[in-house]
Amino acid sequence: MRIVTTKELSSYKILPFDIFTENNSKIFGAGEVLTPGKLIILKNYPKIYAEEVFSEDSANKKAPSRPNMKKLANFSFDSLDPNDFETVINRDSTIKMEVQIKIKYYFRKTLDLFMQGYYEEGLSKLNPLVNIIKSDLFKQAGKSNKGSQIRFLGEYELCHPINVALISGVIAKKLDFPNLSVDYIILGGLLHDIGKIKIDLGERSAILSANEEEVMNHTVLGYELIKKDLKLPEEVAKIALEHHENNDGSGYPQGLSSDYISELSQIVNVANYYDNLAFNRTPYHITSNREALRVMLELGTKRFAAKMLYTFIHMFNYDDPKDFNDMIV
Repeated sequence: MRIVTTKELSSYKILPFDIFTENNSKIFGAGEVLTPGKLIILKNYPKIYAEEVFSEDSANKKAPSRPNMKKLANFSFDSLDPNDFETVINRDSTIKMEVQIKIKYYFRKTLDLFMQGYYEEGLSKLNPLVNIIKSDLFKQAGKSNKGSQIRFLGEYELCHPINVALISGVIAKKLDFPNLSVDYIILGGLLHDIGKIKIDLGERSAILSANEEEVMNHTVLGYELIKKDLKLPEEVAKIALEHHENNDGSGYPQGLSSDYISELSQIVNVANYYDNLAFNRTPYHITSNREALRVMLELGTKRFAAKMLYTFIHMFNYDDPKDFNDMIV
């Protein structure tokens, strides 16, 4: 066994060895996809150790190839067993606990396809998720007037895209957008940060912090991936490109303002900022939906398009003081 660092591990997409704590407890096994979330988990350990699983004779051989696509893509929403996936859930959510787990599990497996470069296969898995969000989650979200009750809680890389897709879709629905536009905005919400997978793993922990996100190029990379690799419509690709553009022109990457920002991007900009507030990924420290709405109202139309902001604000009861952390189980 030898000590390894997360910097060293960030050079791998697939772990070539088992990872252990200093108490010899196994954390991850050889052959697992090393996702950004797993790297963040590893950073919480004071020391981590690696145990090579290859013999000395094979030390000079090539690293194992990426997982077989057919094996990696061999899943459907109905086939997933929620008992196979350990995660936290929102116990006060209007969405059933089993559904929360299965959606996060399904999205995790879909992200693994994207991480391995299987873009077409990953997209084929996202399309059913769009329908699930429209047919199941919309109905549940409509039963609540509290933002805290429709959010997925837990792992940022899993929950944030789902939250942005769900909240953006609800806003678009309330604004009577055509069905095709609602589909586009849900898909764009799920993919709005997809450009992050094009950034080296060593940089991913940095891109997840609010202070460093603006120097990253994930918006342009996401736009190119959606247009060139996924071959999706411009309306979807623009969501990835423009979701950090602000109404007053202070955003990035192009510094667009007002009507120069597509309407779908304006909606995702609102949903994205709200969920980042709730995850404490902004300079504002908030603990409840009420505090998040207060911050967004203070930022106002300098940052957000008026129609999108006030539609969103009126969706939820302002008197929703429950701490997000108190809802996790």
